[in-house]
Amino acid sequence: MFLVCSLVLFVQSKTAAAIALFLFGSIIVFVGDHFLRPILIGSSTRVPFLWVLLGILGGLETYGLIGLFLGPAIISLLIAIWREGGTGAA
Repeated sequence: MFLVCSLVLFVQSKTAAAIALFLFGSIIVFVGDHFLRPILIGSSTRVPFLWVLLGILGGLETYGLIGLFLGPAIISLLIAIWREGGTGAA
């Protein structure tokens, strides 16, 4: 949404405001996507930060927008299976 607003400002010849809005919006989205979301998802599932990040990026690449949520869930499931796998089930 901030991209559209930046473009409207640019078309209205308010270049400085358009650039400032674009940079501010990009920083907020970057921080939210790369730091806050993995921390929030990882803390609730006890999955390390790197695995959550890989789950988000891999899920997004593989399944699109649904993979954004499906990827970390699959990673959490695999880690839970890995942790319980050493109990001698056979």
